[in-house]
Amino acid sequence: MEYYNVTQVMEITGVKENKAYQIIRELNEKFKRKFPDSVSIQGKVPKWFFDECMGQKKTELTTNELSQ
Repeated sequence: MEYYNVTQVMEITGVKENKAYQIIRELNEKFKRKFPDSVSIQGKVPKWFFDECMGQKKTELTTNELSQ
């Protein structure tokens, strides 16, 4: 499974570090409720789950796409 880290969440959402960590925490809580037997990684969020929750269609975002 691929994950977004805080830097990537900051780039995608345009928020600062504290807010990005808050987003990751909230999404990991939601992920845990939806999939109770899963294991979450602190400071990271599964790419597919982030994309689904944020309304993204693509799971692979390149640096070029993020900078546009």
